[in-house]
Amino acid sequence: MGVYPSIINAITLLSPVCKSVEIISGKRISNFPAPPEFPRNVIFHKIKQDFTYDRNHFEQNKTPSPSNEHLPNTKNSFSWKGLFPNSLKQIYRNYRTIIFDNLHNISQQYLWFLDKIKYYRFCVSQTYDKSPTILIAIDESGLIAAILVKLIYFRKKHNLIFWSLETGLVTSNSNLIFPRIHECLFSFSAKFIDILITQEESRLKDLEKKLRSRICSIPKFFIPHSPLKKFNNYKDLDESRCDFFKDMFSLSNNEKVILHAGWIHDSMCVDKMALASASWNKNYKLVLHEREKRSSKESFINYISELSKNQVLLSLNPVSFDKIDEIISSAHIGLIAYDASYGDGRVNIRKSSGKLAQYLKCGVPVIALDLPGYKEMFNKFKCGLVFQNFEEIEQCIDTILADYDSFSKGSLDCFHDEFDFNKFFSPFLSYISKNYSQF
Repeated sequence: MGVYPSIINAITLLSPVCKSVEIISGKRISNFPAPPEFPRNVIFHKIKQDFTYDRNHFEQNKTPSPSNEHLPNTKNSFSWKGLFPNSLKQIYRNYRTIIFDNLHNISQQYLWFLDKIKYYRFCVSQTYDKSPTILIAIDESGLIAAILVKLIYFRKKHNLIFWSLETGLVTSNSNLIFPRIHECLFSFSAKFIDILITQEESRLKDLEKKLRSRICSIPKFFIPHSPLKKFNNYKDLDESRCDFFKDMFSLSNNEKVILHAGWIHDSMCVDKMALASASWNKNYKLVLHEREKRSSKESFINYISELSKNQVLLSLNPVSFDKIDEIISSAHIGLIAYDASYGDGRVNIRKSSGKLAQYLKCGVPVIALDLPGYKEMFNKFKCGLVFQNFEEIEQCIDTILADYDSFSKGSLDCFHDEFDFNKFFSPFLSYISKNYSQF
């Protein structure tokens, strides 16, 4: 939770107006920073989760080895496979892949599902002697847990709010049995939502695509995944500028930090950024700052360094939530890109991108891959530029630095109008205060 501004800000804004805010969550070994301290009426209930996975796993050689079925038949010109139409053979291959994937992953997905059941039982037990006015369910597992609470304690009135943060990043269904069962439970649970929160209209469409149904008749609130406002004007921002990266890497005044903040992974296109940066102006320094602790010995980290000809600067130790502004404001320009091959949800991610909001909050102009919504927003506020090819990034840097103050001021304006969390959370807070008398 230490890297999710939406959740942290929601708790911060709910705690002064609620008798208590209780968070039920899993607990596992993590390299992410801890969340900040909250008021005393914020209570955490955590259940240990045993299933672990390597989210940073990377296979440099992704080219599959050829299958025998694609090799020519040198022994005999006749093949019995030729008796079947290609469409039927494709169906066979698809089902064969599904069966093999399930057999290969059966033990892991079973352990994963047991962890889910353990979490759901814990959620039910923690609400046994309580009568919460509102249940706020975060993503799939949170919604299934909330529905179980509503069904088991049906005599109590629970108003269910579903907050879709990560849901919709992957809109296709899993081939694995237990995750598929989980997806079916999620789709069933979505029918009982009282209020929906997501980031913007495009994210709603991705959610509906995943559910394979429309969400029509309930109140909806669009709240960006973003921090709270801090700087009121350019003067306040200018006085708060930090030299975090300048000091860390002993950079000169002429060297400019071009920052990618967040997950160092190929789904964020950092490999393509690193490759392009190898030929940049020597004063443009690509800095990759992680949100969880990483090691320079990891295969993907080494791969990134090689692609950049060892020019990339690595910041692999995360900072606490209250220090994020120092990190971001020490950069001159922020980079954003998402690989569409990881799913439709990686394309419609503008107001779901925490790094975008954080850059803009700190007056850092943005250079982004030309995905839906970015170009129109950048043109409106003059807060950044988009690129089609990664080789274009250097030219974008030149353009922004040539008129930097205008782009930086535009970034602050864009954040105020489009991303300030309090601005978009307040209507939701007013709605539940008005409509739920026990709130």
